[in-house]
Amino acid sequence: MTNKTNLIIIAGPTGVGKTAAAVESAAEFNGEIIGADSMQIYKYMDIGTAKPSKEELCGVPHHMIDVLYPDEPYDTARFSRDARNIVGKIERRNRIPFMAGGTGLYIKTAVYGIFQPDTPQHPKQANTGDIYRERNVAQLYETLKQADPAGAERIHPNDAYRIRRALTVFYETGRSIFSHHDAHNFPDTPFNTLKIALYMDRQTLYEKIDRRVDAMLEAGFEDEVKGLLDQGYSHRLKSMQSIGYRHMCGYIRGEISFEEAVRTLKRDTRRYAKRQLTWFKSDPEMHWIEPGDKDRIRSLIAEFLF
Repeated sequence: MTNKTNLIIIAGPTGVGKTAAAVESAAEFNGEIIGADSMQIYKYMDIGTAKPSKEELCGVPHHMIDVLYPDEPYDTARFSRDARNIVGKIERRNRIPFMAGGTGLYIKTAVYGIFQPDTPQHPKQANTGDIYRERNVAQLYETLKQADPAGAERIHPNDAYRIRRALTVFYETGRSIFSHHDAHNFPDTPFNTLKIALYMDRQTLYEKIDRRVDAMLEAGFEDEVKGLLDQGYSHRLKSMQSIGYRHMCGYIRGEISFEEAVRTLKRDTRRYAKRQLTWFKSDPEMHWIEPGDKDRIRSLIAEFLF
């Protein structure tokens, strides 16, 4: 037997039902939940990130939710350290750590360790900072498309942090950041993991996403974004450029109509769900289960733990 810590992961695309499955499972198996969502870490951003309800938060201890203000920086390396620290605390309380969310890179780095680029090889590496320090996000993305077109396809044009990171790695090593990820074996593995990925028919998921967007708007999503802007949080912040928030900012600032904001929000959320499915399907250790198959989820966890 191994001394590694048991860790149960419940992943999947947005809107599939991860929170409900994680809360129910953690409640049954004496667990605590670590959120693996790159947006739920921010305070004041509740509706647009579909945070767990008050009832769900009260029913099972949750971690990594509401830990930062929207203008505070955060990255995968910090999440890896924070999540591992929390797993250790949960284990010392003789409880079971669950990790639930849809940010695949957060999950991967928490479980296997943080990727570090190879030794600089590219002749441009000495001038990395000077190359793009003064450029806006659109110009950065165009540069990335020229340097690493395949990598650019996997990064949203408004994700300034990941664009800069990808450019830095390319200019320092001469290779795409994703080629490093694919080649990296992530040997640092302190956990025994059970990985569960929830799925449903693609069309059903897309329809559910559309309904969820409608529900967010009815719940006051527009007012939530206005409140953030009124507090002085810039629409240019990384957090405010995420799905939903950038769409509402565009509408509030008069750049697009309400109808266009809703249409593109639904479209971009569906596209994001598709990218999440692609990410998780690349992991051969995932057990794919429909969210309604509670008996199968329960059986897998019981077999893993006992």
